[in-house]
This record gives sequence, C-alpha cells and structure tokens, in this order.
Amino acid sequence: MAVTPYGPLSAHAPRAQLGESIRALTQTLRMPGLTSWRQQLRGLLDPLRAAFAEHRAATEGSDGIYAEVVYDAPRLANTVHGLVAEHAALDSAMAALARRADEVSADAEALRQHAYEVLDELSRHRQHDADLVYEAYATDIGGE
Repeated sequence: MAVTPYGPLSAHAPRAQLGESIRALTQTLRMPGLTSWRQQLRGLLDPLRAAFAEHRAATEGSDGIYAEVVYDAPRLANTVHGLVAEHAALDSAMAALARRADEVSADAEALRQHAYEVLDELSRHRQHDADLVYEAYATDIGGE
C-alpha cells in the first residue's frame, strides 16, 4: 500500500472508478432531451453502485482505510463512525433511485432531481473522506 504525506492510498482505484461513474451519471442527467435518457440513467446506476461498493470495501472493516485512520489518529473515531453511517444512507439512497428509475410511470423531472440529490450526497461524502485523511495525516495538533 502506498503512503503519502496525507496517509494511505489503498482506496485510490475505487475512488477513481467512483469518480468516473459519478461523471457519467452527471453527464446523462444534463441531456434530458434524449429519448433513451431513462435507460441510460438505469444503465449507469449499476456501475455507480458497484464502484460505491468497492469504495466501502476499501474504507470499512479491519483492513480498510478507516481502521488505519483510527489507529493513527484515535481522536477521529467518531468521524469514522459518521462516515460508515453515510455509507449505509448512500447505499439506501442509490437503491431507492434504482427502484424509481425502473418505474415506467415515474415523473422524469422528479427522477432527475432525485438523481441529483444522490450525486450531491456522494459528493459531500467524498469531501468528508478527503477531510478525514487530511485531518488524520496533515493536521498537526501537537502532542499526539
């Protein structure tokens, strides 16, 4: 595992895949005139959910980045617990979006709004992850 001044980077590849999935979904949401828009949305949700599952696997558990952070900076344990809770909430939100995308009668604009809300939550979570790593490995609080 590579280590930088900001800490371990074992989740770099899943983070890149998640970023690519987010960009593809965002691009699709910006093209509402396409007749196959709903199909494209649905087709992009599975790769997004798979990339997010890889992110969870790389961050959670005894071998994940979060465990390393708590070992190196125990003061951040509550932050890590919050991030794990965000994972569960995001997983549920993506599952709900997938179910809604499968509904033929779902309003297209409401579906688009729901997708943007999920993407916003994912973006916030990714920032929280970056903040955690920065706080653990770049912030000098002295005495630790």
